[in-house]
Amino acid sequence: MLVLKAIQPTFLKRDPTKQASSLPPEAKYSMAVGTTIEITAFVLAANQHIQVTLKQALNGFVTWFAFSSHVQVIEQVTDPLEVARDRQKMFNNFLAIEVQQGANQDRLVFLDRGIKGSWIETQISAYPDRLRQAPDGRTVVSLGEKLPLSGSGQTVTFNPYPKVGVIPTIDQTALNFLHADIQEACICVGSYVNGQMRSRWLGRNALTKGQFWSSTKIVPILNIVSQANAKSVTTQIKNCVISDSQGKVNNLDFTEAAIDIISYRKDDIANDILISNQLSDTLKRFSSLANLETWFETITGNKSLEFRGYYSGKPLIAEPILQTGTTVLLRSQTAGTVGENLVSAYDLTRIASMLGWHFHIPTEAKLPAAQWHSLETVVRAMGYDSARYVDVAIQTLGLDTRISAPVILSKLGFGPSQLRQRTELCYTAVVQLIDDRPKANGQPAKLRTIALTLRAAIQKLNSSGSRDLDEEARWLDARMAAEVTEILRRIITEELA
Repeated sequence: MLVLKAIQPTFLKRDPTKQASSLPPEAKYSMAVGTTIEITAFVLAANQHIQVTLKQALNGFVTWFAFSSHVQVIEQVTDPLEVARDRQKMFNNFLAIEVQQGANQDRLVFLDRGIKGSWIETQISAYPDRLRQAPDGRTVVSLGEKLPLSGSGQTVTFNPYPKVGVIPTIDQTALNFLHADIQEACICVGSYVNGQMRSRWLGRNALTKGQFWSSTKIVPILNIVSQANAKSVTTQIKNCVISDSQGKVNNLDFTEAAIDIISYRKDDIANDILISNQLSDTLKRFSSLANLETWFETITGNKSLEFRGYYSGKPLIAEPILQTGTTVLLRSQTAGTVGENLVSAYDLTRIASMLGWHFHIPTEAKLPAAQWHSLETVVRAMGYDSARYVDVAIQTLGLDTRISAPVILSKLGFGPSQLRQRTELCYTAVVQLIDDRPKANGQPAKLRTIALTLRAAIQKLNSSGSRDLDEEARWLDARMAAEVTEILRRIITEELA
């Protein structure tokens, strides 16, 4: 961006050959010292003047002249954090990419991007160690117990992370900035205070029950860890295999199975091979559906959730066994009555934050029985999510070179609903990073960490009045990218907490 700055009191003039005093008011414009005007071009002109082209017309004209020794042309590099304030522009850019790349409901630009080739792919193995680290208070600090929000003058307070089964107070107005396409949302912002992670909960219809599609697949994975460590506290889930009591399927390494579920790397939609769904149904066999639902309710405190549905109805292994070596830890249970998976944005944000902040929340707030040596397997698996909205947001905001030690755990959910006559896209994530920008001003870096769940929905009709599923999908993929970018921008600028 080019800026014309007055370094002495001067005038912009329509005619460089005349004194400003001889020009009519509409043909001159006074500039005090320090005044700046954005321009798009400049060239040398007669009589020691430069000709400038203004970005916005002045008195109906864009072409003006300035005395060269009175002004300075400065090339300013615009901070992407400022550019991103234009949210409609961000959305339009993302939607244009969808169209350019021929995206459709089966292959979307950001939802299906995958981890391969991402700038963060090689860092997944470091996630567990990064989540264990705490700010030292000298080189890295947290947000503190109270934080004045930028721009609003409001000061917010971070409260102790709630005990298992206790629903925290959720600020129901803080997310009003989200686009209307985001039907439900819950964000938990963390701040490390006196050795523990405190939290502030924000929501839009955060406790409204609904279908969150495959985002809920993290629940049976975490339930298995909880069950296995309850049986054997020293057993590491990475050393476990899932075997078939009927001998029809070869043993499955638990770690690889978890990555298969999260990443969809073995799915083949064209040939109706849905390994992620089938593996998730296999994990659900280790509890009765009623017991798994009760466990989830006990964790979040939300007694109205329902979690008795399957993802495919065809588990990869109908009667699985979880074992380490020759020791059997878990066996399949009778399923009982099948129902639906209807949970809330809060439920998923709660269980995701319990995973990400395991080391920094009190014992009474942790996932029951689950040990970090097993949870770190889930942490790594969630680094392989196909959806890369946070990656895109970090790059769009120009943060990839201004942060360190990033962690991105996530799980997508997506599908067209015939019942509700719309397409829905869900995203649950834990994001942690060290913001190095303050170091440029001699200040310590800041730890920023959040957990979030969003559900977006839209109906788009074509010219014949029927639903355009491809357009619905493209629209939601671009919308989710834009809204995650805006959330992260506000977290970084401390407009949101």
